[in-house]
This record gives sequence, structure tokens and C-alpha cells, in this order.
Amino acid sequence: MTKAFARATSQEHQVYYSEDWVIMNDKKTILAGRCAEDAWSTEIKADAQDLSGRLGLVIGMPVIIVDNIAVELNVSNGSRGTLVGITYYTVNGRRFAVTADIKLPNYINPDPSAQNRNVVTLSTKTVGLRFVRSDTGKTEKA
Repeated sequence: MTKAFARATSQEHQVYYSEDWVIMNDKKTILAGRCAEDAWSTEIKADAQDLSGRLGLVIGMPVIIVDNIAVELNVSNGSRGTLVGITYYTVNGRRFAVTADIKLPNYINPDPSAQNRNVVTLSTKTVGLRFVRSDTGKTEKA
């Protein structure tokens, strides 16, 4: 669908890659080289809840939010919008998305000085959290 949208709008179809990692002995190691290639080319299982590590994106394409990110701001599962911008970095000719700007008609940015109050910037990065449980005093990771 993304390639068809790119052709229909006379735009270039771009593929963005994920930065995958493994954690062993509390050490995060980013997959590189052959390991990263294998992760990106792995076939998607029918019941998988994730992607293959590659995502085609085209500015102007319709998108659907698939998580409850900020329900109180109308950025929630099922919200429909339009991709209006992508921030990315390039390594060895591959693009890695950092943020995506999505225009959502029902979203109003609480910052009155925002250039476009219907555009929300979503980060593609995830972070691990460490916390101390109040009931046990043990440090946990999430």
C-alpha cells in the first residue's frame, strides 16, 4: 500500500529500519552487521504483534494510531491522521526514524505557540526503566 501511495502522489517510497538490541547480563547490545540484517529479513509470523524491523513511509500517507499514547489529548488507539514529517538519521545508507509528525484532526496541542496545533510528534525510541518496588525494596526493570 505504501508503494502504491508513493506512486499515486509522485513521491519516493522510503524504508526506515528499526534499531534492535538484545540484553544479556544487564548489558544492552545493539544488533549490527549480519545480526541486524537477519533481524530485518526475518519473516513475520502470522500471530506476531510486531513488524519485521522495516517500515515503508511516505509523507502525506494516512496512518492509524495503534496504542493509547495520550488519551486525554485524543492521541489514542484508532485515531486516524496523516504523516506530515519524519526525523531520521542515516547509517550505511539506511534510514532510522527518530520521530514522526502526525496530523490528527481531533488533537489540539496544549502549547498555544505550536506551529500547527493539530500535529503531534511521536518518538520511535523506547526506553527501559529501572525502579525500586516499594513492597520488596528490590530493583526491577521494565
